[in-house]
Amino acid sequence: MDQIAATKVAQVVVPRPLPGPLSYLVPVALESSIQVGSLVQVPLSSKSIDGFVVGFTTLADPALQGFKLKKILSVPFDKPMFSPKDLEFFLWIADYYQLPIGEVFNSAFPRAIFKIPKRTVTKKSKETTPETITPVELTVDQAAALCAVRQSIDAKRFKSFLLFGVTGSGKTEVYIRAAQAVIEQQRSALILVPEIALTPQLRKRFEDRFHNQVAVLHSGLSEKVRREFWWDILNGTRKVVVGARSALFAPLENIGLIVVDEEHEPSYKQEDRLRYSARDLALVRARQHNAATILGSATPAIETFYAAEKGKHELLQLRTRPAERPMPEVQIVDLKNEYKEVLHGSKEARLLLGRSLRDALAEVLLRKEQAMIFINRKGFSSFVMCGDCGEVPKCLNCSVSLTYYQRAREMRCHYCGLRLPMVEQCAKCKSYEIKLMGMGSELIEDEVKSLFPHARVERLDADTADTIKKLEATLERFRSGETQVLVGTQMLAKGHDFPNVTLVGVVLADMNLHLPDFRAGERTFQLLAQVSGRAGRGSKPGRVILQTLLPDHYVIQAAATQDYLSFYKTEIEYRQQFGYPPFSRMAQLEFRDLKEERAHEQADRVRQLLDHLDPDARGFSYLGPAAASIARIANQFRWQILVKSEKSSALNAVIKTLRKEGVRFIDVDPVTTL
Repeated sequence: MDQIAATKVAQVVVPRPLPGPLSYLVPVALESSIQVGSLVQVPLSSKSIDGFVVGFTTLADPALQGFKLKKILSVPFDKPMFSPKDLEFFLWIADYYQLPIGEVFNSAFPRAIFKIPKRTVTKKSKETTPETITPVELTVDQAAALCAVRQSIDAKRFKSFLLFGVTGSGKTEVYIRAAQAVIEQQRSALILVPEIALTPQLRKRFEDRFHNQVAVLHSGLSEKVRREFWWDILNGTRKVVVGARSALFAPLENIGLIVVDEEHEPSYKQEDRLRYSARDLALVRARQHNAATILGSATPAIETFYAAEKGKHELLQLRTRPAERPMPEVQIVDLKNEYKEVLHGSKEARLLLGRSLRDALAEVLLRKEQAMIFINRKGFSSFVMCGDCGEVPKCLNCSVSLTYYQRAREMRCHYCGLRLPMVEQCAKCKSYEIKLMGMGSELIEDEVKSLFPHARVERLDADTADTIKKLEATLERFRSGETQVLVGTQMLAKGHDFPNVTLVGVVLADMNLHLPDFRAGERTFQLLAQVSGRAGRGSKPGRVILQTLLPDHYVIQAAATQDYLSFYKTEIEYRQQFGYPPFSRMAQLEFRDLKEERAHEQADRVRQLLDHLDPDARGFSYLGPAAASIARIANQFRWQILVKSEKSSALNAVIKTLRKEGVRFIDVDPVTTL
């Protein structure tokens, strides 16, 4: 009986939303192969499923009394898939977001890795010959920043830094030198970027310094390549990982440095399943590894800069560009004045590129330089409207109008992906007076081509760059000078470095200022400041033209002068007045159903629960319930409640209660309230 009681039992997490680990008997023949971190195959219902061993007990455990346990079926790999330190990280995430641990494992381990690659990308045939790079001379500010980071690295203690530098000030060089320091200590470095678009550029710079020690991880890779890189990291043959937010879970050991480049970017937030913030979790993982952390940005998130003011991060500033290159000259163009002749029927006034931008673009092309034209909308026209009755075709599944795409002659929904043929006749009044309203990147591309028929113009947005191959090809043509004008959406603003770009034009700078989201001003400032920073990064001076209907708005003025501090001062006062982050923490609750009344009923039931919890006594407040700004997406009606608290502990307690009550969609620390 004692021998049976001593039988070893493994606690196994399966990548499913189950409340906790499952218990399985460890066969004697497999005992030596199974340890914490092992991937195992176990029976679940009538199927075999992969799971991860997170601990052990025995049959003597009182919690197992009365249960008939099944056995582990097999152990596919000898090597554990994660370390005890990684497990600590996963458990922290599950507790913070109040989600089943299986959801964390589901995000941390992509299915592509569940078999050993037959050959790895470390083979010479897969490598390009690295260039010999002579390190550039650091500016005074770069040297001071690197010195501060090196002190943390050399001491092997956790410390976080906000590297606050103007666009083009050389933040990447600081990252590379810091990574070199940890590699010399036989430790590893994790470099996070917000978008796949930045990965090739940053990857090349790191490969030039670290050769075949660099691994790349992001969702745009093929399963084969992703698997090869992942196993190289696990086996310790690649010590530097460059990737998007999912690279946060790379199986690195002994991490000495974590960099979060462009830390302000909302794309660091995962928006489904495990809704984690890679920026925030990077700090957690760095602390567990006693690693230095650099949060880099020319336009830091309000919360990050506030934390630096309060001493949670050490503030490091890069005030100038290398070689004393000046910041671009920025001109604000008031569209109300630019287009005032529209009242007199001037054809020229209907052009979307105003006179100042057209003239500047002509000069750039004459000098054989390059330009970027930015519009934060895809498609040709924002919506289609009947000129007689005002009817606007809407998505069949969502509460939004359809965007018109001229190349495809169709209307599309940007939320559910619905595509419909372009209408020729109004469905309501049968009129043929169909008008194209608003603007998008397709329309701007056509206008540039029409104005400058001999220029080589391309477009960069989610439609033209829907694969990594297309994205890299477009960027390479622009980098080589084959393309003279690049028209695009926010992809243009993401840290690209093109030395021959001397003009950046923003078609409508205030486009997103009126969104019903407390971060609208912050997002607009960041986008404008970042896209402006693409100009004048080489030896030639840069120029930026911001077309706007709100020239005096504090966001537009601050973006034009690249004055983050004045913007921050205004914004932080607004946040404090209304109790928004960083003066509170928030969780957004969402209730979805095919029937609107049922979604409303769910929200109202939770409202009653929140009232029962006594918000005043528990230290939290809530807003709602209310229909979401976009009330229906993919045929599901959406209602929302926003919960706020000045204390993390109070918010965590509320979230825990709500999870127990079956509230499924909880976005902890949301980056948008739309």
